Amino acid sequence: MNSPPSPHVVFLSGSPHAGSRANRITQWCARWCEARGVTVSVFLGKDLEFPFYRPGVPGDQVRHAGVVRFLAALAAADGVVLVSPAYHGAISGLLKNALDYVNNLAAHPRPFLDGRAIGCVAVAAGEQGAASTLTTMRVVGHALRGWPTPLGVTVAGEHANLDADGVPRDPSTRERLQTMLGQVLHLSRVHSRQTPRPDQDLDEVALPVQDLL
Repeated sequence: MNSPPSPHVVFLSGSPHAGSRANRITQWCARWCEARGVTVSVFLGKDLEFPFYRPGVPGDQVRHAGVVRFLAALAAADGVVLVSPAYHGAISGLLKNALDYVNNLAAHPRPFLDGRAIGCVAVAAGEQGAASTLTTMRVVGHALRGWPTPLGVTVAGEHANLDADGVPRDPSTRERLQTMLGQVLHLSRVHSRQTPRPDQDLDEVALPVQDLL
């Protein structure tokens, strides 16, 4: 009897700064999940420096090597974890621009982020900015047809202190992140077992935009 496929989880950080708390938390979350038997792809801020998304003008945007790799990882994903710094109470423009490109998966056999578990982490100096940023990520996840996990995590103030390895020093922060990641893994395993992998190359998929405003 064949063993079930290992789920694949994609991690996205919206911080453009190397060594930022958002990037380090993203990497720690990915290591935690990988140690529990899933495969992972990690995109830090530097990996998401794409041209501005332009609806209805795929062309060179879709042929951009970084965009192709990004969309291929998301098309194969069973779960996604979003980590964003709070920029004026919302997600970073870098992360939002990258997520806008998911519209180019509209005609894929598994369109957008349909059916995927989406874990959300907001990193901020204060709780108010973290809370509104978390809400924005969950709204975007729903709009992309994903399923934000029951628990979303805000990491603010002293709760955002990390050790040299990027591990949150605060026990309650670690516990909340691990609970959220556990939910992503559980739902990703279900998705992986129930979803056939279409043998279709992204280059062969039409990438229409549903609505041009």
